[in-house]
Amino acid sequence: MLAPSAETNDGKITFAYYGNGSDAPIDKAGFYFTGVEISLDVDADRDGVVEKNNPHKASWTWGPKGQGAVLLVNCDKDSLFARSVDGGDNIMMSKEDLLDMSPMYLRIQGPEKLPNGYHMLLYISASDSGNLGVFHYQNTIYSHVLGKQKLFYKARYSGTNQLQFFVEGLQFPDESFNGLVSIKVSLLESMGQGIPDTPIFTDVVTFRMAPLIITPNTLQPIDVFVCSVKDNLFFLKAIKRLVSEANCNIKICFQDVNRGDRWMQDEIEFGYIHAPHKSFPVVLDSPRDRGLKDFPVRNLLGPDFGYVTKLAASSEVTSLDSFGNLEVSPPVTANGKNYPLGRILIGSSFPTSSGRRMTKAVRDFLYAQRVQSPIELYTDWLFVGHVDEFMTFVPTADKKGFRLLLSSPVTCFQLFRQKKDEGHGDATLFQVLGKELGIPKPLGPVINESCCLEDYMVSMMKPLQLNCTFIDDFVSYHKKLGEVHCGTNTRRKPFPFPWWQMEEP
Repeated sequence: MLAPSAETNDGKITFAYYGNGSDAPIDKAGFYFTGVEISLDVDADRDGVVEKNNPHKASWTWGPKGQGAVLLVNCDKDSLFARSVDGGDNIMMSKEDLLDMSPMYLRIQGPEKLPNGYHMLLYISASDSGNLGVFHYQNTIYSHVLGKQKLFYKARYSGTNQLQFFVEGLQFPDESFNGLVSIKVSLLESMGQGIPDTPIFTDVVTFRMAPLIITPNTLQPIDVFVCSVKDNLFFLKAIKRLVSEANCNIKICFQDVNRGDRWMQDEIEFGYIHAPHKSFPVVLDSPRDRGLKDFPVRNLLGPDFGYVTKLAASSEVTSLDSFGNLEVSPPVTANGKNYPLGRILIGSSFPTSSGRRMTKAVRDFLYAQRVQSPIELYTDWLFVGHVDEFMTFVPTADKKGFRLLLSSPVTCFQLFRQKKDEGHGDATLFQVLGKELGIPKPLGPVINESCCLEDYMVSMMKPLQLNCTFIDDFVSYHKKLGEVHCGTNTRRKPFPFPWWQMEEP
């Protein structure tokens, strides 16, 4: 048929039977049929609009010309009445919640009713039931029809129509989940009692769960988070001045929430998730769970601000599980391969039985996101063992766009020797906010009324058009084995680059 039927059984094929040597038929038989067009549609070309019957909707491919729909994990909390993240229940609490979901349409063209013995079924696999949820909008009501042990839904056929669905993601990619989910619709024919219904047509759509993308120091800052504790008043004042110069916001976590825990960098890591129709920030909560353990849920989780955590056995948690041990590089090219969203850097040890490593649950999660291929660096030689103790990235205005700064005891020793040779032998790392650098006051030798370490740092950063602010954190952080970066955390603008346009990781 070239077009769907207007009425049931309005199509007919006639068969004529002829005898040997006869020009006249000896019998005739008619075959009546009904043409129905069924299409399950999503935004497979990733332009923010659900197109009709995209030929590539059943598969998922990477790259600028890739095809396949994107699904956000519904990990924020749009309603004050929700008990947890929106994806934690089967209830549509608000229309704002719909904006976090991907629309899906079941488009039908055909007669007002199907022939007897036929019906439509929407269904998912058992393995996908915990990874997605589907709501059906009808008569101003949003009904949960698929997901969380609901494997199929009998869709009502009512002739030419467009049934509206909304799909939510429930799980980020992880070691046991590659991030791909599929939804199918079939037109089924009843074959008789005791015989399973037989699909005579099936349509499929495939989604990939949007990964968590972590932001590097080189992206523009939005909010700086810092704790207020009993002995860091002067530190707070210095941070406020720095934040003001960087034209971003300061968010102070007071003692009723931090419970004496000042290490904001170690508790959380900021990132975001992105689909063609929506993007919002997400906080990754570390398994360290000290005084700040309630802060991410209590102060950050909310409308368009998501939350995710990875739990580990308490016996596995070490200093390397704090997120001062989790950094991200700017976009780089390595060995001919482009990493437009940078690469995750985590501190680790040599592969020995006694060395410390980030807990497996967190490492597996970071690797499973795929778009920021992690690198493990040897940091177990440090007392605390965090990657941010000896390296950071700063933005620059040149073609490269950044510089990697590495701490160097050898360079420091050479500087001291130089100053000694100049006759000063008896003279009695940090936060990046755009072009403003907040650096722990090094308290080095004072020469001509100026700290020689500060002068050296300023001379290194001035050609990069970066401004240095030296913050005295000696009592409030340094003596407790931390620095400015350890006591602060920064939410930044997302990358402008859509992750799905990457070449396959």
